[in-house]
Formats: sequence, structure tokens, C-alpha cells
Amino acid sequence: MKLLWTLILLGLTSAAPTKKIIQNTIGSIPGLYVVNVTIGTPNQQFLVQLDTYNNGLFVQDKSCGYCNHTFDSSKSSTYKFLNQNTSLGGNNYIIGQDIINLGLSPNLLPIPNTIIEQDAMPLYYADGLLGLGLQHDGGFGFIGNNLPILVNAYNQGVVDQPIYTIYLRKNIQNGDAGVITYGGVDSINCGSVIAYQPLAKYDDYVIAFSGISYGSYANSSTYTTLVDSTSVSIGGPPSVIANMAKVVGAIPDEGYLFYQVDCDKKIPSFTFTIGGKQYTVDSNQQLGPKNATSNMCPFAKSYCNIYDPGNKRLGFALPKGQ
Repeated sequence: MKLLWTLILLGLTSAAPTKKIIQNTIGSIPGLYVVNVTIGTPNQQFLVQLDTYNNGLFVQDKSCGYCNHTFDSSKSSTYKFLNQNTSLGGNNYIIGQDIINLGLSPNLLPIPNTIIEQDAMPLYYADGLLGLGLQHDGGFGFIGNNLPILVNAYNQGVVDQPIYTIYLRKNIQNGDAGVITYGGVDSINCGSVIAYQPLAKYDDYVIAFSGISYGSYANSSTYTTLVDSTSVSIGGPPSVIANMAKVVGAIPDEGYLFYQVDCDKKIPSFTFTIGGKQYTVDSNQQLGPKNATSNMCPFAKSYCNIYDPGNKRLGFALPKGQ
């Protein structure tokens, strides 16, 4: 059984149209969290990988000969061709713009003028990737240079707040891994916000944390850490992880990237401090099921994560009933 460690610990303008908050189920397929989106007019529906690190919408294009489900821009009356990125995929890597809907009908959040990247690259498990990260260089094609999707929605008056909340269930139920709330805080599944923490830098969801405590090991140093609800594990500086592994007798793999511990071993809770507030990941959230690959996200399952790109901050709340 794996005890997983790798780091999830990682000028807006308003308009007037109808504003709304919607919720959508987060699904689970091998190694991925997925959500529904539709693109174009009429809607073409896709199941895309949820990604809080990259920024933008990537989808398999109809030119892909090995893809099961692809986007056909010629069938959308609202589609606009913008460019081709020949350095990545030759003439098959297309940059376009269209209306997208986050969610699943009839619970949809329409966002006009959204940048879409199309390529003939098959993704196998999903039809594309929905990046809800921040504006930075890198990623798929032009992704990273685009305005964050929820900020784009806010600037067009689609939502009151350019934020989203991720709530993950402690146990995946028939592929239902949790809920994503677009345009607000999830008041159904999450309690009051414990605190908001400003980002240490704006191109990723990176915050400062300190005061690590794990059984007999303690470290008062301050670190910066990436918070990524779509990652599968908690990680950190090699020396810190090695000391934490010693506490429970965890065995590293050949590359010292992951550690394994016996499922029946008693392990301590993991506690650290963010902005003067203490956060704890219980021992039962650090162990996955025997002989199985699991979407763990131990920190994200212990706390609701509230992503606020407009105000350059992250918020945390306890799931209700916890």
C-alpha cells in the first residue's frame, strides 16, 4: 500500500448579464479527475480532465484519426478561427474561440469568447483538458497566456465572483469523486471559510507554509508550496519527506519520488501552518486502498479548496460534517 508523497502541498471589470453559480460533479477515471463541458452552437459535449495547474481549454480536434470523440468547429455557428501553432502540431494545432459551457445541461455556465486549443493528439482517457490555473507561460500551445477562464467569465458579467471551489469526497462513489462549484464558494458541501492566503507568486497557486509536524518529526522552517487539488499526493523538499518517511518506516522507490508503507501500520496526522492557521491531514487520508491506484488528494479531501484568481489568493474550509 502506498503512502503517497509528491507536492500538492502542490484589475477586473464587471458587466451586467445574468450571473449565476453552478455546480458540477467531478468524475473519476484511471488517474484523472474529469468534468463535463460543452463547446459551440449547437453544443458539442466533452468529458475533459480537470487541471488546476494549466490554464485554458484543450480539446481533441476532428483531424485526429485515433480519437473517439472530437470537436468539429465547422458545426459551430459561433466558432472563430484565430491561429495555428505550427511549432507544436504542424497544421493540426489550431487556436480558436467559441462559447463554452461549464457543467452539464440543464445546469450550465455559458462563457463566450473563450480560447480553445485543438489538436490531433489523442488523450485516451479524456476528450481534452480544462485548465483552471493562472496566467503564465507554458502548457499546451498558447495555454498559460490566456486570461483565467473564471476571470474571463467575470469580465463578461457571467459570474459575480471569478472563483471556484473544489470539494472532494473522502471515498469515491461509483465514479463520483466530488463537486466543483463555478462562480462562488460551495456552501452545500463546505463549512465556513477558515482563512484566505495570498499567493506567493501569481503564475501558479503557490503559497507559503511552515511549522511541519509529523509524529516525532518537527520542522519550523518556512517553505513555498503548490496547491493543486487535481494532483494525487502530498510532497515536499527531499530532506523533509525523508525525515517524515523515517517516522513510519516508509520505503522509497528507486527514484526516491514516492514512499510506501504497510497498510496496517499506524501513522500520525500531518500538521502544518498556513498564514497563522494550523491545518491537519488525518492519518486515514494518507493511505490508499490495498493493491489499487487511487486518486488520493489527501489535502484536498481534508479541506475544500477555494481558488480565487481575481484576488490572487486561496481559501480553505472544512467539509461539512467534519
